[in-house]
Amino acid sequence: MMKNAIAGVLLAATAACISAAPALAVDTTPVTVELWNKEDGSQGMTLSTDHAKAGKVTFRVKNSSNNMVHEFLILKTNMTFDQFPINQDNPAVVDEDKLKGVKELSSDLNPGQDGKLTMDLKPGRYVLFCNQPGHFAAGMHLVFTVE
Repeated sequence: MMKNAIAGVLLAATAACISAAPALAVDTTPVTVELWNKEDGSQGMTLSTDHAKAGKVTFRVKNSSNNMVHEFLILKTNMTFDQFPINQDNPAVVDEDKLKGVKELSSDLNPGQDGKLTMDLKPGRYVLFCNQPGHFAAGMHLVFTVE
């Protein structure tokens, strides 16, 4: 009888912990990012949303190209696109060394690959971009706003 009572208490405690687990989970805002290029040479990014509330944001990035490597970088900045510093040694890319706070998906994405980057974002203006040679200049950059 005592064993049944203890088992009942343990079962109830386990059920309470399981039901409380969702309340302990950290909310994150999902943002889908598609990196693309077309046969006419145009390149770009498409976002499922261009804004989020401050807090955890998970960027789910997919390279939908069939023939180009892309990458995904994010920078909190008020700079306009034409104010981004160009690398003097390689004018086809932005000089990342002159930008403070650039965060990047852990690796470049080959055609068809995807990746995920979760960040705790503060309110402000962010620029999302690809810095493969020539891609920033071709238009692979967008503004993302955190409220």
